[in-house]
Amino acid sequence: MLLGLLVLAAVALALPVLTGLGDRRRGHGPAHVLIAGLFFPVTWAVWYVRDEQPYQRAGAH
Repeated sequence: MLLGLLVLAAVALALPVLTGLGDRRRGHGPAHVLIAGLFFPVTWAVWYVRDEQPYQRAGAH
């Protein structure tokens, strides 16, 4: 039981920390990094839309 909680806590802490590090690598400052880490699922969605542009037409460059 304790081992399961420790693994869950490690994953729960790793995702925001890694998101913050990724945001820092993208060139943002400390405040933006903290917000990105706290709201990591939203951050991932925003990154996906900005990077992939999934709703853009194929020939609309």
